This record gives sequence, C-alpha cells and structure tokens, in this order.
Amino acid sequence: MSEAPDPKTFFSERFPAQLNRSLAEQEQATQTAQRALEGMRAVAATIRFDVRGEGGVTVFVNIGNGRSSASDAPAQPPFLSIAVERAHYEPLFREAGDNVLGFLGGIAGMGAPIKLTRGRVEQIAAVGGTLCFEVTGEGGFELLARLGDAAPGEVADTTIRVDAQAYRELRDGRLEPQEAFLAGKIAVEGDMQRAMQLALAVLSPD
Repeated sequence: MSEAPDPKTFFSERFPAQLNRSLAEQEQATQTAQRALEGMRAVAATIRFDVRGEGGVTVFVNIGNGRSSASDAPAQPPFLSIAVERAHYEPLFREAGDNVLGFLGGIAGMGAPIKLTRGRVEQIAAVGGTLCFEVTGEGGFELLARLGDAAPGEVADTTIRVDAQAYRELRDGRLEPQEAFLAGKIAVEGDMQRAMQLALAVLSPD
C-alpha cells in the first residue's frame, strides 16, 4: 500500500476526487442501462420455436415495444427460428431454464442473459444461415437455429459442438470462448466465419 498523503491533501483533494469518480461511474452505468432499455423497447420482432416429434408444437413469440407474447401466428417474419426434437426439449430446459436463448450467450461466453435490443436483433438476423448447436455428454441437447427470416433447414451450414461442462462454464462466464476453442472444448464444423459473426452479434453493445 502506498504511503498516506498528509491529512490536508487527503481530505481536500483525494477524498473529494474519489466521490466524483464514483458519481461519474454511476452516471455512466445509468446511461448504459438507459440505452439498453431504449433498445429493448424498440424491438419489433418474432422468434419461432419448433418442437418436433410426438407432442411437439410450433409457437411464435412476438415482441413489440419490448413486450413479448406467444401466438400461433407470427406478427412479422421471424428473425430467429429454433427447432429442437422432442427428446431434446427436457435437456434444453434443464440447461437453459426460462432463458432458452442462453445458448447464444454461451457461444459468446457472456456470463449473463442476452438482452434483445433492436440492434442485436438486426445483427443476429444479418448473420443468416442455419446453425446446429450441440452440447455433448450427459444431459446434452441439440438444436437447429435459423438466423434470418426463413425456417430452419435440415442441414446446418455451421455446427458448434461443446461438451456439457465447458458449455456451463461458458454460459456462466467462467471460461473464455477462445480459451475453450484452443483447448479443444469447442469444435466448429462448416462455416467458421459465420460462427464468429454470430458471436460478435451477440456481444454487440446493448
């Protein structure tokens, strides 16, 4: 620890400066949160979910002014369509819970639930293509995600495969994607550039 300044310097200069820094940090955090809120309220988009097989269902989640509701019909062409086999639904729920888009944050190692802002929706849609995301090992699951306004194809352009433990560490922000990739915990087959574009879209500022 550095040597303490004389009392007059500390109380006249250092302490007020610290309080001013704290205020500036809070102002910055508030501005960032306000931008995220405005971006979330500006979303007008649809996500399509297909659970395939016996007991399956198709649901459209329509988002307007940031508020979401489920419907049998899309309010606009989906920017994201997710398909999962019925047998993989329970494992997906166990890993993601109510945050079914958590796999996107897991790919990018966000360590936090993804916020759907207008900018992020537009960037994810612009990536395009069909991605297969597979969590291997006990409790794993597989899903197809179509980025853009078409239904998921049966063949993915890009497959991202990660073991279950590494996925949980990525999702919780305890493991960096680059570190996981170099260690062989993430495997990418097909269009590597598309996988990178998706990660960048997910990590774009709120």
